[in-house]
Amino acid sequence: MMADQVRDSRADVASVADSVIDLLRTVRRSKARLLAAAGDDVDSATQVLLRTVAAEGPMRASALAVSAQSDLSTISRQVAAMVTRGLLRRQADPVDGRASLLDVTDAGQALIADHEHARTAFFEQVLRGWSPDELGQFGDLLDRFTAAYDTTHIHWMTDARRRSARPGDSEEGSTI
Repeated sequence: MMADQVRDSRADVASVADSVIDLLRTVRRSKARLLAAAGDDVDSATQVLLRTVAAEGPMRASALAVSAQSDLSTISRQVAAMVTRGLLRRQADPVDGRASLLDVTDAGQALIADHEHARTAFFEQVLRGWSPDELGQFGDLLDRFTAAYDTTHIHWMTDARRRSARPGDSEEGSTI
């Protein structure tokens, strides 16, 4: 690559990075507005946990914590609230009667369906005016970006842990 192409490529990458940061800020602001307006309504963490149990089937709270990448104490509090609200139910684990499995209730399924309907309606408005080709291309590129972002982040974090675990290594030259 020639020097001008490298500069142009870096500028394009920087522009994408800036756009992603702007998107994340917008999503955080939107989430804050939604939570403020929702009052006592179901928050996004509840949606994530309900969707996880619905997708993966009955599971122990410990498996839900692993799947949600959260600690068990936090999940236990959230699960207790969802059981109280009738969104999840506990049932005996057929393999180990001392443990219980969590399953989504009909009320939980209805809440998931309502949220999905609202989410689809919102994105229909956001994407109004986009052609089918643009939607397809954007979806494909966003999937590609998300997968590359996740894979790269995992590698960067693994490398950072390796660097910090080596005694006597300095932070000089670190890219994280």
